[in-house]
Amino acid sequence: MSFIKTTWFKCIVCLLSIAVISGASLSILNNVLAVSPEMRTARAIKKIYGEEKEYSVVLDIDSNDDTKNAPIEYEGVGSVNKVYEVGSDILFQTTGYQGYKNGTITLWIQTSQTDNTYSINKVILEKYEKQTLMSKLSGDFYGGFKLVDATEAYNNGELFTATEKTADNYNPVSGATYSATAAANAVNCVFKYLGVER
Repeated sequence: MSFIKTTWFKCIVCLLSIAVISGASLSILNNVLAVSPEMRTARAIKKIYGEEKEYSVVLDIDSNDDTKNAPIEYEGVGSVNKVYEVGSDILFQTTGYQGYKNGTITLWIQTSQTDNTYSINKVILEKYEKQTLMSKLSGDFYGGFKLVDATEAYNNGELFTATEKTADNYNPVSGATYSATAAANAVNCVFKYLGVER
């Protein structure tokens, strides 16, 4: 009996065929379904503003431009990953550190500028890592980050916290203090950027 007619040979051929077809399909689908950084940015802006808007890139860690793709790190607090100018607004994507099990929370933060005053208008969750009680951080929690004068708050040392009350900047969350801390740190990166970098 020839090896070609054995059950083993038929099984090997079948498995190799499945592997080749699956690999080719995944390769094709990867190219067809790939989302470019520009498309991701356009989707984020539409999610925040409710419509497509023109923007210019100040900083984008996904950019191919080496002068605009290095994140700004604030040790122990978080990082600024993306900064876009959308009209008179500055739109940030930041990641806050010190979450549950040293995880992170990444937020989109819309700010606007009037004269030399920056306001925080909207905060939206983008993603998180290792956080198990994210349902405790509701829309009211993120709404608590709205601030009329972020520059003055930064100059007065009033950063957001999840554990200590500082003036009006207090976001208490029962049972999810670490996750709330990471979210507060993500917003604090905007304070630091507006107060230090600009």
